[in-house]
Amino acid sequence: MRITAGIARGREIICPPGLEARPTASKIRQAFFNILRNKVDDARFLDLFAGSGLMGLEALSRGARELVAIDESRRMVKAIEDNLDRLNFQGQVIQADVRSFLDQLPKRGFDIIFADPPYKSRQSESVLHQVARRDILHDDGVLAIEHAREFKLPEESGNLVFYDRRDYGQTSISFYRHKQ
Repeated sequence: MRITAGIARGREIICPPGLEARPTASKIRQAFFNILRNKVDDARFLDLFAGSGLMGLEALSRGARELVAIDESRRMVKAIEDNLDRLNFQGQVIQADVRSFLDQLPKRGFDIIFADPPYKSRQSESVLHQVARRDILHDDGVLAIEHAREFKLPEESGNLVFYDRRDYGQTSISFYRHKQ
């Protein structure tokens, strides 16, 4: 796995072997960051269910100012910390259950929130509702949820409204923002 763009372009990311992490494919990462290219620079990026941390590391490489990555696996947290050190990036990595930790995050604290819950789980909808309820997305921020293509997430939740969906094979990313 390699960073696809920015100051760390081409640098390798080390991920523990096994099926514990399911890194977002490079073509999906590139498409995601192309869609949000005007929002990444100087953004506060929250990576939920961070796994290998690749999305957050890519965000830092592309100019994000801050990264908070949350994953419940100690192995994944250690891998993200090691990769931050290897790339000479700064970031906060938290070992916690995402659903219980969301209540501890600051209101309107993040410009981009990327959530990649376990594949084919129903946690995508739960994360959407919690992010809306806790109001942790900045006024002009974006919540992006990666999920199995067959899942259809709600059109809105609290103060968040669906505005785009992109399909890549069996994977989809649904995008939300504050109601206008």
